[in-house]
Amino acid sequence: MRKKLERGRGRGAGLVVMATIILGCVSGGAPPGWVQGERPPEYPKERYVTALGTGETFEAAQIAAKGELSRVFSADLRSEIQLLEEETVADGRVAQGSSLLVDTTIATDLELEGVEAPLHWRDPASGEIWALAVLERRKECLRIRSEGRDLATRQGALAAESEAASNPLVAVRAMASAVRIGGALDGLQARSRVLGTQCLDARSSSTGALRARLDALLGSLSFVVRTEDVDAGTGRSNGPLPQLRERIAANLTALGFQVGPTRGADVVPVDARLRLARVDRGTEWVEYRWEGSAEIGSPVAGDPVLISAESEGAESHPVAATARLRARRKGELDLARQLDSLLKAFLEEEAAG
Repeated sequence: MRKKLERGRGRGAGLVVMATIILGCVSGGAPPGWVQGERPPEYPKERYVTALGTGETFEAAQIAAKGELSRVFSADLRSEIQLLEEETVADGRVAQGSSLLVDTTIATDLELEGVEAPLHWRDPASGEIWALAVLERRKECLRIRSEGRDLATRQGALAAESEAASNPLVAVRAMASAVRIGGALDGLQARSRVLGTQCLDARSSSTGALRARLDALLGSLSFVVRTEDVDAGTGRSNGPLPQLRERIAANLTALGFQVGPTRGADVVPVDARLRLARVDRGTEWVEYRWEGSAEIGSPVAGDPVLISAESEGAESHPVAATARLRARRKGELDLARQLDSLLKAFLEEEAAG
């Protein structure tokens, strides 16, 4: 019984302490100056970013104030990023549009770390609670600097890998990763500009310069796509598959690559095959099964295949010709999609760092 009483006293004491803390932060009477828009002297503008929020409870007011600070910060960040993107165009050049480059767009909706809500006030008339959220500029700058140094180290390793790679497609992959990291560094640089200070060390290459180098690497490659309709019984070619070639070529073009022989470019071979076979199920419906395979070779003679894709499935129809046509179209679509997915995964790999 004594132990239960002691535990009860402990919980009661904890509740009293918590209530004291909350009552110390939240008070009635005339609103303090910071509720009216004045800046508290203990949180001067040159040292802190601040924002107000309200809520029906202590926790709700805190969340609202912190959310408002992040929203205002993100709005300022968007405008800084727009200016930064104009500044980082390399030598006046704008890289050609492709998903490799478009995907480096910087996200501006962020949750800031280190935001606190130290001041609170309860309106005695409405019961609404006001909270002031603050972010210390110096501490946020230290976080940006630490994160930026790690990113800059990885970016330098990737840029060096791109320069040293004997395989041009591997060089493209490394430079694409360096560009993506450049986008992240641009976001950190914009954050430091919102804070009104320079938190990051100077970079050897801007994101614009890296994009221009990636654009040059993309222009140095040319994909040559060959497709075949292969007889499943004899293994002989029944001829090309122009629609499959167009699907693969369109996906490559969307990524920013050239398709077709180009003088002086490193040729990347793409070979795709589709085998169609009729399957007897003993019903009135005719079934055709497809098996497809595709490989992206290396532009360096003697190197192994870089990417291999496979596809299989079946289509049925009462008319044999229609069943075969459906199987061919479905097989072409799926094989092209599989190859595109694997190529994107290859380009998104980060080998260095």
